[in-house]
Amino acid sequence: MSSASRERIGWRRSGLSSANPEICPLSRSVGGAPCGGRDEVADHGRSEVTSVAGRIASLLAGGVPAHRAFGALASEEGADPEVVRIAGEIAAGQGIAIALSAGPGPEWRVFGAAWSLAEGSGAPLAVSLERIAASLVRLSEVAQRRAVLLSGPVATIRTVIALPPLALAMGWLLGFDPFRVLFGEWGWVLLLIGFTLLLAGNAWGRALIRGAVGPRSVSGLEFDLAEIALGGGASAAVIRRRIADAVDSAGAEWIRFDALADCAPLSRLLASARATGAPMGDLLAAESRQRVAASLSEMERSCEKLGVRILVPICVCVLPSFVVIGVAPVVVSMLAGY
Repeated sequence: MSSASRERIGWRRSGLSSANPEICPLSRSVGGAPCGGRDEVADHGRSEVTSVAGRIASLLAGGVPAHRAFGALASEEGADPEVVRIAGEIAAGQGIAIALSAGPGPEWRVFGAAWSLAEGSGAPLAVSLERIAASLVRLSEVAQRRAVLLSGPVATIRTVIALPPLALAMGWLLGFDPFRVLFGEWGWVLLLIGFTLLLAGNAWGRALIRGAVGPRSVSGLEFDLAEIALGGGASAAVIRRRIADAVDSAGAEWIRFDALADCAPLSRLLASARATGAPMGDLLAAESRQRVAASLSEMERSCEKLGVRILVPICVCVLPSFVVIGVAPVVVSMLAGY
């Protein structure tokens, strides 16, 4: 029996959802271009969901029915294609939470989980959407800060990787012929060693960057969803079950299912609030903000360490590759008079 199957059985026995507990990434960019490309697309998608959630919340607060609110956004000039798709599915009779959860990014599935939870618990939709929009704004700020912190190490590794071909070009411009050495009798040995070191340094640097980014789960969203469930009058005993069901139905991979376990911080906070009579809503909101701030602090520390650790693959792999591919052929061509 696999570990995933055992965990699903455990969730069934605990009375919670049997959803897939696997954790998916917050950002898919690290394997490629950590500070661009996919990251920019992810940030745009997150800001788009935040904008849609905020505007839908305003329309709902003004008394506009939910299906008409999405239709109004979709009818605007230059409307986002995803909003148009959602409005079309709602008009065709699809459930709003299901239509939202079918979006292209994990932030849409968080939106769908929040909507499903608000509908299922009877919480005011407008207030619930405002809360989840505020959470996505905080996540967007963390993602932007991460991109800034990683830009220095990423630029460093890219710059030094470009040194070997630049050295060859410089030698050729100075009147030497390093390419004659590289493509000569023993040049393939230099190329093999140099490119092996270069690829190893590149892979090593990317691995360090992935490690600096840290866990790909999003800390604190379970507290925001608990606040939504609490707004519908749910008791502490059923809040976690409702969150698990909503996350399961939406496929919201940003919320870890072990964050809803009996020994998790959310459970301890709910138990403490119930025992002391403290207002749960205020405690949940404060805990969510504190966890986002803690994630940001940890990320800053990791990126500061990365600035030093990135020098190791540069010194061990990239600079020797620069010497083998870029310097040695130029020196040999100078001595041989090529």
